[in-house]
Amino acid sequence: MPSDTLAEEAQFGLKAANQMLRTKRVDADARRQLIVQLKNFDDRLSSDIEIRASNYLAELDERENAEISANWSQLNNNQKYLRANAEQKARDQTFQELRQVNGGAYPRNLSPVLYVIPLIGIGVAEWYVNLSTFMAKFVPLVAGAGTILVAMIFAIASHFHGEYLKQLAEILHPSVEYRNEIGRKLSVLIATILLICALGVVVWLRYQAISEQLGLGSDAPGTFGGSNASMVWQNLGPTIGLNMFVWGLGVLYSYLASEKVPHLRDAYRELLRSNKRLQKARQPFEREQTRVTAFYQRERKKNEVALKEYKNLSEEIRGTLARLDT
Repeated sequence: MPSDTLAEEAQFGLKAANQMLRTKRVDADARRQLIVQLKNFDDRLSSDIEIRASNYLAELDERENAEISANWSQLNNNQKYLRANAEQKARDQTFQELRQVNGGAYPRNLSPVLYVIPLIGIGVAEWYVNLSTFMAKFVPLVAGAGTILVAMIFAIASHFHGEYLKQLAEILHPSVEYRNEIGRKLSVLIATILLICALGVVVWLRYQAISEQLGLGSDAPGTFGGSNASMVWQNLGPTIGLNMFVWGLGVLYSYLASEKVPHLRDAYRELLRSNKRLQKARQPFEREQTRVTAFYQRERKKNEVALKEYKNLSEEIRGTLARLDT
C-alpha cells in the first residue's frame, strides 16, 4: 500500500536542505544527516512510484471487481429481481414464439388509446346518423342513451369483425387449440348478433319515423299508384346504406390496424412492461455499480497525480543531493 503522506515528508526535507544551502556556514554533521535523510526519501519515493505504477493498480482492479461481484451477488439473491427476471423470460419466450409465427416481424406498437380514437370517431358518425331517428320517437334523454348504445355496438362490432378478418387464416390454422378457436368465434358471433339487433332497431324506428313524416299508412295505395311501403323504403334505403358504410369503414380501419397473428401486440406490450419491471428491480444495484466504478476511477486519477508529484519530487531531491555533495 503506497503512502499518502510521503510527499509532505519529502517536501519538508527539501525545505530543510534548501535552507542549509542558503546558509553560508554549514555544519558537516548536519549536512551528512540531511544527505542521508534525502537519500532515504528518494529511496522511499522510488519504491512508492514502483508500487503505484504496478501493484497498486492491480490492487485497485481487484478491489473494484470484488465489490462489483458482491453487489451482483446481492442482486441474484433479491426476491423482487428474481420474480421480475422470471416473468421477463416467460414473456420474452411467449413473444418470440408469436414473432416467429409472424415471420420474424415485430408488431406495430400502436397505443390502445390511439387505436380506440378512430373507433370512437366511427361511433360518433353512427350517433350522428341515428340521432334524428331516436329524437323523433323518444324523449331527449332516452334518445341520447339509445344512440350512444347503438354507436358503441357499431364501433365494437367493427373492431371484432376487422380483427377477425385480419387474423382469420391464423385463427383457423390446424395448430390453434380448439377452445381458443371457439372462443374467438363466439366473440365475433355475439358482436354480429348485437350489430344485427342494433341495425334492426334503427331500421324499424326509422321506418316508422319516415312513415309518419310522409303521412302514409302501409296498407293505403301510394299517391302515384305505388305502395306506401315502397315510398318509405326509397327514403329508408340510403340511410341503411349510410349505416353500413360507417360499419364498413370501422371494419376496414380495424383490419388495417390489427396484426395478423392473434395476441402478438398484447404479448409485445407485456414484454415491454416486464422489461421495465426488471429494469426497475436492477436499478438500485446498477446505481451501486456505477458508484463503485466512479470511486475507483477517481482513485486511479489520484494515483496518477501522486505518481507525477513523486517523480518531480524525486528529481528535485536528486538535484539537491548533487548540490549538497559539491
